[in-house]
Amino acid sequence: MSAATSIFSASETFKKFMNPHDFGITGRNVEKEDLDKLLSQYASDKGLTVTKKEVFRHSSFGIESQDGTKLRIFTKGNNFVQPKTIFMVFDQKDYENMTGQKLSLSGKEVGLFTKNKVLQGQKELTLNDQTYTVKEEIKNDFILEHVPNQYNILTSDYNYLVVPNLQAFIDQYPDSSLFDQLYGGMNVTASEEEQLKLADDFTEYLGNFNRDLNKEGSYVFGSNLADSSAQISALYGGVFFIGIFLSIIFMVGTVLVIYYKQISEGYEDRERFIILQKVGLDQKQIKQTINKQVLTVFFLPLLFAFLHLAFAYHMLSLILKVIGVLDATMMLTVTLSICAIFLIVYVLIFMITSRSYRKIVQM
Repeated sequence: MSAATSIFSASETFKKFMNPHDFGITGRNVEKEDLDKLLSQYASDKGLTVTKKEVFRHSSFGIESQDGTKLRIFTKGNNFVQPKTIFMVFDQKDYENMTGQKLSLSGKEVGLFTKNKVLQGQKELTLNDQTYTVKEEIKNDFILEHVPNQYNILTSDYNYLVVPNLQAFIDQYPDSSLFDQLYGGMNVTASEEEQLKLADDFTEYLGNFNRDLNKEGSYVFGSNLADSSAQISALYGGVFFIGIFLSIIFMVGTVLVIYYKQISEGYEDRERFIILQKVGLDQKQIKQTINKQVLTVFFLPLLFAFLHLAFAYHMLSLILKVIGVLDATMMLTVTLSICAIFLIVYVLIFMITSRSYRKIVQM
């Protein structure tokens, strides 16, 4: 139940990170003007009113090894293993367009947003043999709602680097595995239902553009927020339903077994309680005895269930990280909430069982 709920809760985060706009285009070896024109032309052809449109270029790379603030980028053709951390690099002009803030970087100065604990608070970092001065440590995830971050579902250890000139930065690493791409997106006034109907048409529209590209390695592909949201909701909603369904079945089965076991024991113990009452046991003492007996039977399994979850939690969190649930705080909050719900249900069933048991032995 905890795992299913954590996965379902993370689905909204996936939507935000993967689809910052209603319609998005990711391209490689194409120009900014191409994506801008594609978005404008599609909106015009379909009669869509554009409320926001932006195009950004960025580069990304994985880190093969890290020694403090000294990092080595994967060489070309050698990036098939899990990186130590990941960087997305942006030009300071694009940073200004996203945030409205100027960094005024020059030379080897950079702005840095980092989730890497070693790099946090550092004034310098070295990539291969190039050392950079961190002029500004950026606190906010500034690409949110502007550029998709597909790495967020792979690792919680990622970084954004803002440089004076993106092309000049890329040129410094001719032998390293840097992935350069463009992203353009637009928001429109059309309803979610209308956008969903355009999903296949938008894909076909970009497919026609790809067929007209003559440059080797050039391509574009699109994303539709409404379509992606529907698919994510269907997938994670199904997992959530299965989690709830199985949890209810197991909980009801356990509760019924304990309940009817206590009721059957109540009929067996009735004669003993009658004898105890005859020798002077009052109603208060009978109630305390019954509560203690039922309490042990009911809450001992629950206690062991919580202990089992506590020991399994680390492994569970690692499995969920592979699936893409990286928010540890959310995961812990969900787990504790589920435990609280189960505890409340058990308390209610305990009260019902205890009352039924008392009625039987006092008949």
